[in-house]
Amino acid sequence: MFDSYVNTWTVLCVTVVSFILGFLWYGPLFGKQWVKLSRVSATHLAKSKKEGMAKPALLNFIGTFIMVYIFAGFISLLDIVNPFQGVVLGFWIWLAFFACTTLLGGVLWEGKSWNLFVFNALYWIVNLMLIGFLIVVWS
Repeated sequence: MFDSYVNTWTVLCVTVVSFILGFLWYGPLFGKQWVKLSRVSATHLAKSKKEGMAKPALLNFIGTFIMVYIFAGFISLLDIVNPFQGVVLGFWIWLAFFACTTLLGGVLWEGKSWNLFVFNALYWIVNLMLIGFLIVVWS
């Protein structure tokens, strides 16, 4: 559906930027806060380090690539050419598909804290608005 309208190189580059943002956000920048808020046990962290992060990282990268590709398709279909419009689309995608559904469901049905909701919501709004901006600028 989007093939002729989406620049795959742009999608790949934006995916890398998004992946780096996630690494920084949940690692060096705010990793300690995330561990505390998510209540991940020291045992689980040690097990993850021992088993390696290559497979989860690869699967996450593939998922991010698919998300960015579809996002780029929306930008193309909506004929967005202004980077600010890309940022606004990122906000609406965040509100509709992340904040009001996936992240809220974590609080309502999985017993996650509101503080973790805010932490993850901030990551996703920054990430999606950045993705919208970069797709428009680099296309």
